[in-house]
Amino acid sequence: MIVKRWDMLRGWTLVLALAWLVWGSVPAVACPLCKEAIANADADDQNANLPRAYNQSIYLMLTVPYVCLGVVGVMIYRGCKKNEAYRAALAQAAGAPSAPRGGTSETGAGT
Repeated sequence: MIVKRWDMLRGWTLVLALAWLVWGSVPAVACPLCKEAIANADADDQNANLPRAYNQSIYLMLTVPYVCLGVVGVMIYRGCKKNEAYRAALAQAAGAPSAPRGGTSETGAGT
């Protein structure tokens, strides 16, 4: 009985969330400067590329932080892999067997 109520509650929550997204959304309105630039794009040649320039600058501002985070993430990943290889080489040079991944010992006490 409780499971049926939970499924029904989850279903109604999903329906209400979708209804809110569909009927509750408001169309986006451009800022006054962007609206004027698009409206007057054909007025003179100096402003003909202004809407495209606005869009490109927005895309640039949105993508640069993600690219920076991606580069830092790749650097951390590579550093971890090099550290793991270095520790394995040290353990092998010392003659000790390397510990298996997952933190378990050879006796299986960690499982």
